[in-house]
Amino acid sequence: MPESGLSTSQPFAARRKLLTACAIAGLFGGPGIWLLQVIVSEVLSATACYGFSAPRPAPLWNGFNMWIFAISIVAALVAALCAGLAWYGFKLARSGKRADEAHPHRHEALRSANQLHTDDALRVRFIALCSALVGTGFLVGVIFVWLAPLFVGPCGVWY
Repeated sequence: MPESGLSTSQPFAARRKLLTACAIAGLFGGPGIWLLQVIVSEVLSATACYGFSAPRPAPLWNGFNMWIFAISIVAALVAALCAGLAWYGFKLARSGKRADEAHPHRHEALRSANQLHTDDALRVRFIALCSALVGTGFLVGVIFVWLAPLFVGPCGVWY
C-alpha cells in the first residue's frame, strides 16, 4: 500500500510548521486578542458604568480603572507577540531556501521544478506578508483601545 504524502517525512516539514504557526499567529492571534479585549472591556464597562436605564456617575467597582488597564496590557503584550511572530515568519519566508524537490501535480505537469519552487516560495512569502501586516494592524488597534479610556474616561461615551 503506497504511503500518502502527508505521512512521509520531508526535510522542510519543521520549517513549514514554523511558518504555518507564525502565519496563524498573525492572521488569527492579533485579531482574536483585539476582539477579546473589546468584548471583555465593553462588558465590564457596561456592567460597571450603566444601571438599568441611566449611566452611573462613577464606576460600580473601586478598582475598575485597574482592571481595564490590566486587560489592555495583557492584550497589548499578546498582540505584540503575535505580530512579532508574524514578522519573524515573514523574515524566515524571505530568506528560506527549500531543500526538497518539487513534485508536479496533474495540472502543473508542464511546469518545471524550478518554476514550481518559485511559485511556492512566492505564495509562502505573500501569506507571511499578509500575516505580518494583519498582526501589526491589530496591534495598533489594541493600542488604540488601550488609550481610549485615558482620553475619554473609563465610563465616558466613545462616540
